Amino acid sequence: MIPKWVLPYWNYLPSVPILVLFNCCAFLASADNANQAYYTALINVTVLNPERSTHTLLVVDRGRYGQDSPKVAVKGLLLAPLPINGVADRLGCDPRTRFQVPPNTKQWIALLQRGNCTFRQKILRAAFHNASAVVIYNNVSGEEPVLMTHQGTGDIVTVMITETKVKEILNYLEKNMSVLIAIAVGTRYQTKNYNRSSLVFVSISFIVLMIISSAWLIFYFIQKIRYTSARDRNQRRLGDAAKKAVGKLTTRTVKKGDKETDPDFDHCAVCIESYKQNDVVRILPCKHVFHKTCVDPWLSEHCTCPMCKLNILKALGIVTNVPCADNMAFDMERLARGQLGNRRSVLGDLTSDSSLSLEPLRTSGISQFPQDGELTPRTGEINIAVTKLLPSI
Repeated sequence: MIPKWVLPYWNYLPSVPILVLFNCCAFLASADNANQAYYTALINVTVLNPERSTHTLLVVDRGRYGQDSPKVAVKGLLLAPLPINGVADRLGCDPRTRFQVPPNTKQWIALLQRGNCTFRQKILRAAFHNASAVVIYNNVSGEEPVLMTHQGTGDIVTVMITETKVKEILNYLEKNMSVLIAIAVGTRYQTKNYNRSSLVFVSISFIVLMIISSAWLIFYFIQKIRYTSARDRNQRRLGDAAKKAVGKLTTRTVKKGDKETDPDFDHCAVCIESYKQNDVVRILPCKHVFHKTCVDPWLSEHCTCPMCKLNILKALGIVTNVPCADNMAFDMERLARGQLGNRRSVLGDLTSDSSLSLEPLRTSGISQFPQDGELTPRTGEINIAVTKLLPSI
């Protein structure tokens, strides 16, 4: 059986996994809505060789605009920071970072390496020297560009690229060759940028969902098995008690002239058929009569009278803790009414006897029968007493 402390929450248990799943889905939906789009950058690099009057075309793939960068096309001369104290400056984080901008150069673009300081600091350092754009290449070989966040950098265009071909470009710059770069806006993509806390939340929620669902299912099936076993056990006990009770009930065979053969007598309430000669009938404690073949199966299953619902187990004194299928307690009032009906039937039999006479009672309001609620005389009524005539001496 279900523990009493569980009953107030039993109906809500199936909704707990659904609630947890709904919260997870709501979180994922909100996180998905918070996902940010990024734009790819198409980059072409042209290297001019003044000695040979030739140029080399390089294509840098997998570029990505920064999150706070204007998504516009830009082109110009590509420059790397000058060395500091003889050491190459690739990061652009040092306050002493400088760029050698040729005279009459309207637009130029800074080439910096990722790391050592924030993207914002690198961009502001290049913007301080009037750079039109900043190209930041990744510091890990083969790693994809990340979506840079650099609030407060203004209208300066910022693009991140992979380290592929950057060494070749730097080699041209170290030889004082002019390198031109053209950046164009590519395709817009949707990114799913879950942080660690989001992943931990989703993972924990999923685990909690699985635990609650598994626990509820196990608890549900255990209770269902226990309930089924208890029900089968009670049915067996009830069947045994009903068989015992049926064995104690009175049966008789209807003979010619019995009151059951009277057309006005009630039919069998189970089969709705009248009683005939040689029919075997079963008489219940409430004095209701049924065909034996009709009422026995009913009593084996319900153990109550089909008409008045009298509990025959309690009426016959068979004590059992198993309730009947109709869950009806023994009704003393129905039993009393049944006994009263028997008295009335006996009274009818007496009045049908030719040796009986009816005499009015001289004392109004006095009944010779037991004080029963339905036999209590009312004011103005005539009370009839039945007396049997003694043979004359």
